[in-house]
Amino acid sequence: MKKRLGIVTLSADVGHAYKKQLSNVLGDKVEILPFSFENNDLDDGKNIKLIKEIDVILISTYSQYEILKKYINKNFNIVIAKLTLSKKGYDTLKSLKGIQNAMLVNLSLEMSIETIGLLYQLGFDNFEFVPVYPNMEKVPDLEVAITTGEMRYVPKEIKRVYNLGHRFIDESTIIELLVSLGLEDCLTNKSVTDYFDTIVSYNIGIEYLLSKSNILTYQFDTLLSLMDKGVIYVNKDYIIQSCNGSAEKIVNINQSDMIGKNAKDILPEVDFYNSKIKNNLIKINDEYITLSIHEIEGKNKKFNGAYAIIEDFQSKEDTQNKLRLQLMNKGHIAKYSINHIIGESKETKEVRELIKKMAKAESSVLITGESGTGKELVAQAIHNLSKNKNKHFVAINCAAFNPSLLESELFGYDAGAFTGAVKTGKKGIFEMANNGTLFLDEIGEMPIELQAKLLRVIQEREIMRVGGSEVIKVNLRIIAASNLDLAQQVKKGLFRKDLYYRLNVLPINIPPLRERKEDIDLLFNYFIKKKKLNFSIDKRTMEFLKSYNWDGNIRELINCIEYLDNLGEPIIKIKDLPHHIKNNIKQMERDSSEKAIKNIGFDDERYMVILKILYEAFLERVKLGRKSISERAYKNNYHLSEYDVKSILKRLSELQLVDVSVGRGGSTISKKGIELLEWHRKQGI
Repeated sequence: MKKRLGIVTLSADVGHAYKKQLSNVLGDKVEILPFSFENNDLDDGKNIKLIKEIDVILISTYSQYEILKKYINKNFNIVIAKLTLSKKGYDTLKSLKGIQNAMLVNLSLEMSIETIGLLYQLGFDNFEFVPVYPNMEKVPDLEVAITTGEMRYVPKEIKRVYNLGHRFIDESTIIELLVSLGLEDCLTNKSVTDYFDTIVSYNIGIEYLLSKSNILTYQFDTLLSLMDKGVIYVNKDYIIQSCNGSAEKIVNINQSDMIGKNAKDILPEVDFYNSKIKNNLIKINDEYITLSIHEIEGKNKKFNGAYAIIEDFQSKEDTQNKLRLQLMNKGHIAKYSINHIIGESKETKEVRELIKKMAKAESSVLITGESGTGKELVAQAIHNLSKNKNKHFVAINCAAFNPSLLESELFGYDAGAFTGAVKTGKKGIFEMANNGTLFLDEIGEMPIELQAKLLRVIQEREIMRVGGSEVIKVNLRIIAASNLDLAQQVKKGLFRKDLYYRLNVLPINIPPLRERKEDIDLLFNYFIKKKKLNFSIDKRTMEFLKSYNWDGNIRELINCIEYLDNLGEPIIKIKDLPHHIKNNIKQMERDSSEKAIKNIGFDDERYMVILKILYEAFLERVKLGRKSISERAYKNNYHLSEYDVKSILKRLSELQLVDVSVGRGGSTISKKGIELLEWHRKQGI
């Protein structure tokens, strides 16, 4: 079955332009599906379902991801495109003379600024570009407009307009797409090299600087030292004249051993004779390197030397992996701090104090608590108060993967480790979290066979990839969490005792919401304010909510807030609450009434006599004083003094079964008391 590549763009035209470019590169190996915000493609349920089945999605801006992320899951493979110009567009701009100021027209302010950055990177620093975009309040007073395929947005009054054509997907993005789609073998295909020949490399800006005949030697060396990419320069006789520190590290040869030597002898893998090499993958010392060769022309366009721009492919992939993790919100960054732990109950204050103490240590932490209590929030708060706060925070849910997949996610795998594995291998979560914090959620669900391997990581601080033989050192702090009683799991033989004690060095338990009811109104107010919602909850309803059990804890509370927001009521009352909450509270009251019967000890009939007398008075709509109750009891053959009535009423009032007025106001049966009588009647007592 063909792999599917989705393209998400603001404009439909741009999406189709990218589809055409990629079709030229990929041929019929991949099914390409464009979606645009302009056509509201993402509002179509059918398209949303289709997007979820796509293997890789290509987007051009981070803002597009912000919109897109609500439709996809965390682990989705997204590539953010780097864009460049076609050689034709580049030549058009290069041919312009006598122009210093011009408006740069594109779909949005973000895309206009991005395009300006691209043009400056390509060496067009002699222009002063001003961003122009649709619905701009005031268009600048300029005579020249430059656009990348968005002619429809150029102000009509502008006469001098230069269209550079839609931007093109650059070489590094093409390589990442091929790797993500499992098509690395296509990197050397003619369709790929032909495509690279039609576009301008990012390196052309460097080429422009390096090819200037008047550049001074010290300026050249300074420029090279500032570059992250490796640069090796050879003269017309192919003698290495200069190289930077990055090149030295990548090829693992000292500068002193390269300069003055023939490139053919020192670096036989680098073909300086072929100026058509653009972003080719080569191997030096068993490491993959991306290589581009650029010729320098002298007088009469004669060969005057060349330079190679090289980059460690694995390092480049690592950088893209880090960015992808960050964009996909997979736990690479801890966004919650201790200030996000809301509540003033004794229990919540104790949790915050524990977090502060545990953050100072380096030992493993085990967080326990029911589902929805905020265990990951606590883990992130610990990380953000620790010395690792500026390092990685990587989270993984151990219950979300089957055993074999979980192992490859945690430990990574070497090339060809199993069917379907990426051919270059893949880093695991342990490596990604190196020097930072690893959060293992739902650790109790980890298969027993994997627990032994995790124990080794904690003890030895080293891992081995699936299918690999190399031992890799890792330095990280582990925070684990579980909603299971791990001590009980140990007794049942479902969790290793040695691992339990390794993890449980610093235990922290998060109490359920029902045990810190004084936090409930604070949490409601916090989330209503945070989400900028336009409703409030009346006092009686809030008391009602505080008596609810909240079995789903804070997660259930947030769901309740979302439900109430959708009602559109400015003030929420009991009648507006979800049915399951209202019904649950009624059941709790009934349970409480039954408990009250047992607590009173109804072998003493006097309590029931007084409740029945007060119920009769309730039907008569009168309140009774102690004397009246005593008299009515006497008529029923019960001899109760006023003192007896007083002591019984006091006990019934404590159980909220009667309401006793101060002074001579009298007493009446409560709703709870009526329910108790009804229950008593049904039981035949």
